[in-house]
Amino acid sequence: MPVDPLRLQTTLGDPALARLLEALRRRLERGRPLTGALTLNDATDSERRALDELLGRSTTRGGSARVDLDFLAEILADAGLCSSLREAVETLLGHVSDRRAAAEADARAWTTVHAQAEATLAPWPPLATWLDELIATGSLKRLASDPSDAAHLLHDIAILARALPTRGEPLAALAAGLFGDAHALDAGTPRATLAVRAAARLGGVAEFSDDTEGRREAWASVEVLCDELSTPALVLNLPAAGDTPTGRLLRTARSDGEPVHLALRHLLLWPLATDTALRNRDIFVCENPTIVALAARKLGKRCPPLVCVNGQFATPAKTLLHQLASAGARLRYHGDFDAGGLTIARRVIAEHGAVPWRLGVADYLAAPKGKLLPRDAALVSPWDPALAEAMRNEGRSVHEEAVADLLLGDLASS
Repeated sequence: MPVDPLRLQTTLGDPALARLLEALRRRLERGRPLTGALTLNDATDSERRALDELLGRSTTRGGSARVDLDFLAEILADAGLCSSLREAVETLLGHVSDRRAAAEADARAWTTVHAQAEATLAPWPPLATWLDELIATGSLKRLASDPSDAAHLLHDIAILARALPTRGEPLAALAAGLFGDAHALDAGTPRATLAVRAAARLGGVAEFSDDTEGRREAWASVEVLCDELSTPALVLNLPAAGDTPTGRLLRTARSDGEPVHLALRHLLLWPLATDTALRNRDIFVCENPTIVALAARKLGKRCPPLVCVNGQFATPAKTLLHQLASAGARLRYHGDFDAGGLTIARRVIAEHGAVPWRLGVADYLAAPKGKLLPRDAALVSPWDPALAEAMRNEGRSVHEEAVADLLLGDLASS
C-alpha cells in the first residue's frame, strides 16, 4: 500500500499526538515491535481527547491513556494511509534506526576485532595481555573511531612489533620505513599512543609513564632512538674492552681519569651489555654529579668505576645500569636521604640488582641533617624499613654532598 503523507499528517500530526509518535519512535529504536498496548502516563485532557477521537472510542478518563497498537495499525491501513505503524512513524518523523540491533552489531564487530587482533599479535605474548587490557578498560574504543579504525590501528601495531628491536634506529626513520611518514609515531595520535605502549610491553618496562621521559624509555627498551642526545649518563673510570665508539670513548676518558657523558645513542648503537671488562666488577652508583666531580678532582685515575644518575634517573642512566648488570657488574648505590632519593634507590635496587651503599638507618642517623622533609613525603625503604621510620621521626633530609667525604673514602679504599 502506498503511503499517503498528507493524510497521515492530518490524522497523526495533531500536537496532542506528539507524545504518542515519540513513544512509538523509542520502541522502534529499542528494537521492540509496535504491537500490543502502549500507555501514556499523566495524559493531558487534550492528549486523551485526541487519542479517543483517533481510535473512535468513547471519552476516557484517568491518569493514563492506553492505546491498542494493533487496532491503531488496522485503522490506518483500512483508511489507506499506510501499511504499518513503522511506515507512519518514519513518514512523519524520519528514518528510525534500531539502536538495539545497531548496538548488537557493533558489539559483534568489536568482538571480531578482538579475535582477529589476538591471532595477529599471538607471536608476541606481552602484547596479548596488553590487548585484553585495552579491550577491558575501553582504551581502544576511546582511541578508535569505530571497529574498522581499531582493526587498522592494531594491524599497524603488528607491523611495528615485527620490526622490533631495531638496533638503534631513530624513531622518525622507523616511522617512515613502516608507515611512509616520518611523523607517524610522533606523540599525540592514536597510532603513536598505542605504539609506544606496545613498545614498553615488548621492552619489559615495568611502569610506563606517558610523558617525554617515559616515552623515550619505552622506545629505548626496544632499541629505538628517541631524543638520543638528551640527559646523558655521567660516568668516571668505567672500564670497557670492546672496540666500538662507546668502548674507545670510555678507555680514553679512563686513561685520563676524567668524567665523560654517555648518550643514549652510544648505549643503543654500541651497547656494553656483553663487554667482558665489566664482568664481576664493582661499580659505584651515586645520585648527584657533585660526587663525580669531587672524585675526579681528588682521586682521578685511582677512583673505581663510578656512575651518576643525576637526580632524575633518566632513560640513558637506566639503560646504562641495565647493560652493566647484564654484563655481570655488581652495582652499589648511594643517594639522597629524601623522598626522591628513596624512590630512585628503590628502582635501582629492584630493577638493576644494586646493593645499598651507605644507605641504611645507621648511615642516616650519623649524617649531618639538612632541610625539613615535607610532612606528606612518601618515605619507603624496603632494603631497610627502619630507615624510612627514622627519617619520619627525624623529619630532615640528608643530601649526598653532606657525606661526600665518607663516600670518597670508600672509593679511595676500593
